[in-house]
Amino acid sequence: MDKPAIRTPSNVLKRGYSDEEIDNIYELGRILLEAGQLKRAEILFNGITEIVPEYAPAWLGLSYIHIQQKAYDTAAWAARLALQHDPDFIEGMLYLIACLLILGDLNTAGTFLGEVGERIENGTVTQPDLIRFYRMQLARYENL
Repeated sequence: MDKPAIRTPSNVLKRGYSDEEIDNIYELGRILLEAGQLKRAEILFNGITEIVPEYAPAWLGLSYIHIQQKAYDTAAWAARLALQHDPDFIEGMLYLIACLLILGDLNTAGTFLGEVGERIENGTVTQPDLIRFYRMQLARYENL
């Protein structure tokens, strides 16, 4: 008879937070973003990335904040970190594309547009809001 797998606590739990607590802090940050309270959201997202650097959505939240602050290099950096921790994070790719287009890096933006486009075509990406955002970025790319 096989022994039951030994469960080990996540790295987050080792730092004193449960995965659920981190998710709840992130959701609070999203609510603050929706309310336009960028500074408060930024504090939460920075805290999450300190505790759980691999939590890609927090990096994406920081990217969004930096776009709003017109700190496009920093926004691109945060989006790249989101992708570093989750290479299949479509939202991260789309935010990076938006930043790259603003920064004038058309070659890299085109590469990511192609990758997202392939995922839409093969049915990996089906969320209408992501497909619309992709199409907006594609139109921007084609008009630059």
